[in-house]
Amino acid sequence: VCLTCCSRESMVRINQICHGNGVKFFTGDVFGYHGYMFADLGSHEFVEERPRVAKGGSGPEDGPEAKRARTEPAETTMVKRRLEFCSLREALTVEWRGEKAAAALRRTAPDYFLLQ
Repeated sequence: VCLTCCSRESMVRINQICHGNGVKFFTGDVFGYHGYMFADLGSHEFVEERPRVAKGGSGPEDGPEAKRARTEPAETTMVKRRLEFCSLREALTVEWRGEKAAAALRRTAPDYFLLQ
């Protein structure tokens, strides 16, 4: 489900229905130079490609440089990952005070608070 130009109450209500039924949900809007986008993919599984790490040998010619892990650009491995997305209501009720929120506050663009 994709929503644009909706009231906050409508977005929260429709997202609750989607989240409860395992339906993916996107909403967003643009206001001049500022805008937002929210995605609730529920429980989302995906595969990530990562470079394979080759371990250094244990021969006498191995020094500190050789003992460091090396990556081979041609060799990769596939890693299965899973993410749990929060609902729009949970995202909008974040508490921005306290030590735990300080790190998130530094990573959050000031535009977020303008849109609120």
